Amino acid sequence: MLPYRTIVAEVTSACTHACRHCYNFWRDDRPRTITPTTLSRDELRGLVRRIKQETALEQVAISGGEPLLRADLPGILQDILDAGLNAVVITSGAQLTPGRVRRLPPGTLLEVTLFGADAELHDRIVGGKGTLKRVIEGVSRAREHGCRLVVSVVVSALNVHEVRSALELGIALGAEGFLLNRMNLTSRTMRDAELVMTREHLRAMLAAAEGVAAEYDAPIAVSVPVPACVVDLEDYPHLHFGWCPRGGAEAYYTIGHDGLLRPCNHSSVVLGDLRTSSFGELTESAKAREFWAPCPDDCLTCEHPLRDVCRGGCPAASDECYGTRKRWDPVIEAAMRGGARVVPLNRAA
Repeated sequence: MLPYRTIVAEVTSACTHACRHCYNFWRDDRPRTITPTTLSRDELRGLVRRIKQETALEQVAISGGEPLLRADLPGILQDILDAGLNAVVITSGAQLTPGRVRRLPPGTLLEVTLFGADAELHDRIVGGKGTLKRVIEGVSRAREHGCRLVVSVVVSALNVHEVRSALELGIALGAEGFLLNRMNLTSRTMRDAELVMTREHLRAMLAAAEGVAAEYDAPIAVSVPVPACVVDLEDYPHLHFGWCPRGGAEAYYTIGHDGLLRPCNHSSVVLGDLRTSSFGELTESAKAREFWAPCPDDCLTCEHPLRDVCRGGCPAASDECYGTRKRWDPVIEAAMRGGARVVPLNRAA
């Protein structure tokens, strides 16, 4: 049996937002409604049950796009629960309308993204009007319904000063845990000097979170890797730092809305079609092994004690920005040079 405990299922590519930092590779072509190529509820149920038979699966993370745009989402969640699995819905929270909330299964776990407590800045980041108010109202409504809440604070240079406010807002809304996610770079977002974080930004982000974790005894996981050569992580003892699982037991292989399997939700690389191949065939394939194998050239001589878990940060970000996983995470280059610049793709590398 394969060791994987979590999969991500992108149940739609549709989204009502236009977040500047979005890493979805289809962002420029995303629809605002469900497309004919999107997997049906029956297809999703069948794929999840097949994967459970092959793996140690425990949890399905429902993502998108915006999963709440699917009218059959409550049924999809119930199918996952009926299979003896846990489910978490990754959402902006802006679509938690009274009608949608009423139909969610009892105890549904929501992972809601916050950017701070500044409504104007929130609107600027997501590309919409009045969104933060809708998020707060929707989350409050969901909590009254009995839903559980985890807050994901996504951080760029635009809102690094709002990290503490975002975490405190999450505490006020009743969050039981927090993910601190510095934005993951793509070839497009690397060009946006207003977004790209410097070393000082990363330190400020972590310092703010460290303060909240210590003061409120709040569990905060830094889930998008902060490479050890950029910041001394020992300065933040109350934070839990995560690393890319690189195809190991903690990997979160991702099912696209069209049934195509990818190494993770940050990557555009397609390993194959789950409707015609088994999960094991694709995750144990030569293509999957080749995706995870490279160690960045700049990390080969690294003597840091975290080298073997860090390995240069996020390989998918390197692949999306540079066309190779033999270069380290572009966040390192940006942090070291102190800002953004255009980085040409080198797909032949």
